[in-house]
Amino acid sequence: MGENESSVRSLCQQDKNMAYQKVNADQRAQGHSPYLDNDELQATALELEWDMEKELEEPGFDHFRLDGAVQHHLGNSQSPDLDLEPIQPSSSPKGRFQRLQEDPDYVSHYTRQAPKSNRCSFFQILKVFCTALILFIFGIVMGYYALKKCPSPLTSQERNNPHVYHEILKEIKAENIKQIYRDLLQFPGEDDVDVAMKILVQWSSQGLEDARLVNYSVLLDLPGSSNTVTLKNSGECFYPSGQQCNRETKTLHNQDLLYSYAAYSAKGTLEAELVDIQYGTTEDLIRIQAITNVTKKIALLKLGQSPLLYKLSLLEDAGFGGVLLYIDPCDLPKTTDLDDKAFMVSLNSGGDPSTPGYASIDGSYRQNRLNLTTLLVQPISAVLAKKLVSLPEDTAQKDSCIPLQLPATGKKVISLNIQSVSTYKTISNVIGYLKGTVFPDRYIIIGSHHNSLNTYGGQEWASSTAIITAFIQALMLKVKRGWRPDRTIVFCSWGGTSFGNIGSYEWAEDLKRVLQRNVVAYISLHNPVRGNSTLHPVASPSLQQLAAENPSFLSEALFPVHTTKTEELDPTFSLHETIAKLTGQVTLQIANEPVLPFNALDIALEVQNSLKGEEVDIPQLLTVASHLRDTAELFQSDEMRPANDPKERAPIRVRMLNDVLQSLEKSFLVHQVPPGLYRNILYRLDERTSQFSVLLKALEQCKLHQSNETIQAALSEVLNSINSAQVYFKAGLDVFETTLAGKK
Repeated sequence: MGENESSVRSLCQQDKNMAYQKVNADQRAQGHSPYLDNDELQATALELEWDMEKELEEPGFDHFRLDGAVQHHLGNSQSPDLDLEPIQPSSSPKGRFQRLQEDPDYVSHYTRQAPKSNRCSFFQILKVFCTALILFIFGIVMGYYALKKCPSPLTSQERNNPHVYHEILKEIKAENIKQIYRDLLQFPGEDDVDVAMKILVQWSSQGLEDARLVNYSVLLDLPGSSNTVTLKNSGECFYPSGQQCNRETKTLHNQDLLYSYAAYSAKGTLEAELVDIQYGTTEDLIRIQAITNVTKKIALLKLGQSPLLYKLSLLEDAGFGGVLLYIDPCDLPKTTDLDDKAFMVSLNSGGDPSTPGYASIDGSYRQNRLNLTTLLVQPISAVLAKKLVSLPEDTAQKDSCIPLQLPATGKKVISLNIQSVSTYKTISNVIGYLKGTVFPDRYIIIGSHHNSLNTYGGQEWASSTAIITAFIQALMLKVKRGWRPDRTIVFCSWGGTSFGNIGSYEWAEDLKRVLQRNVVAYISLHNPVRGNSTLHPVASPSLQQLAAENPSFLSEALFPVHTTKTEELDPTFSLHETIAKLTGQVTLQIANEPVLPFNALDIALEVQNSLKGEEVDIPQLLTVASHLRDTAELFQSDEMRPANDPKERAPIRVRMLNDVLQSLEKSFLVHQVPPGLYRNILYRLDERTSQFSVLLKALEQCKLHQSNETIQAALSEVLNSINSAQVYFKAGLDVFETTLAGKK
């Protein structure tokens, strides 16, 4: 039995290795990527390339060679065990075999021996026959058990079978997510690096390959002493929460008071008049500047309607010296009670402020950028905002909500004191890979973040991490049974997110060239469960068939949340299970579908919809948008339709098509956008607007500065982006037509 089992294992290993070499040979023949030819890219890609030596060091691999391998390696073999008799060259110019035929004494060199007895010959024949029969039967038995115990590699059709997706997703269970969530929160006081290590251990224990920590030393702006707001008329001093300044309050609420601040705000003390500018829109600023000089004054600003960084840039340009930021209770759901809660915001647009545009690796030049604005910015609670506008706290309306507004009569002077400490800290990203089999150099990234500032942001970081971990657990169960995705799935947990997505930015800057070439899609699980009513997924225009877009700027605020808040929202973790399965379904489709599930026509329609309205009526834009739609329709019908039909699908055309689909939206990435806006101009500002955000903001700038220079620049950006997409689609069609003509 011991020998039989050993033989089965050996045969299994040979089957696996043979399949391994065949797959790799096919990939080299059919899937060679031009992206990997560049020396600089190869050097940059080392962190994301697979360690093939580990594959080659599997037990038994060195004892197995394909038939053709011996001839290629004999000349360089240094093995002392090889004792091959050298082949002597023929003395005849016609060759050794020809010389033997021409030898007149060739037959006489060999004399036939006398035949043995017929009986002896019979027994020899019988012996040979029995031996062959036994070996044949033994071979059949061994082959049967080998095939039974060694699962054959799955075909591409089996890998992307919806039944396989169902088998994976059914392993994602609410009770597992809940247990993972609670395990993550066992030690809530740990710092970024400790939490990252805990996540790494969890992912590695599930069997995830090549999981690692990636650390960066970055500039963080941490809270110092408690910030305060003082009313000069009465001398009353308040903390950001609205509580009066005294030692007892500071002791009881020290943590919340400490973390109610704006990271990377200017620091110091400013005494000035308070000016109510509502949401800080262009109309608000024009109205205020018409009646008063705003230089060095303090703005009372509501969060929402536009990105915070954009509004602060307008206030800074207008000459304000400080900002008190709050959320109007009328903008919150009726079931939400955050009136007495101050919050944290980050004024960092992304990445380590000391290394803008490049990664914070050893040896990088550090710029002195302690403050990212000249404004003193302080978030305050709605309770304090009501006190500043002299509105009693018990004036809540039963049927309607009256927005907060500073009375028009009388001036209110306040003193704003802000202190924070800038220092370098280490943040950690957790990165893990599930390698693909067909397109291992194409990546689908699933990302979340870990460990916000202590209790700020609640435990949603643990929610997102638990969802990702449960998905990894379900995937690896299938991987152990022989399944793998076609494309590589990269799992990421980012550090430093609450300071401006620092961890993800630094990793992206570090691997910029590789990611630009190889990333197919990014799926974010940031703050996955915010309520228990409606699902609001956000997606790129080319993926609108998988999810819908619906951003909100109120999420820029990080509120202190009690540790049980997540379990109060979803006590059974059924919502977490739903989000995990939805994320898993989308990920599996992108990772396994032969043709990427991206829609070219949706982009063209999005462009036309974004040009609707009376504010933008430029004939050139409308014309090029119409051409883009025509080309996208042709591309969709002539190339994507046959590629999605397995009977008409040609591997080389599928690869070419996926290369085009992968870069559909890159034409719409622009270098210069207003602060807080997306670089992809297709992304909507919010659910209320349908036009291009860059054009809307440019129109606002025109009204504010009485100049059309900004709108002309924005129109040029949009026109060039649409035209670039049109040329890109057209070039793709030309390549396909050339390929088809060459085959004919």
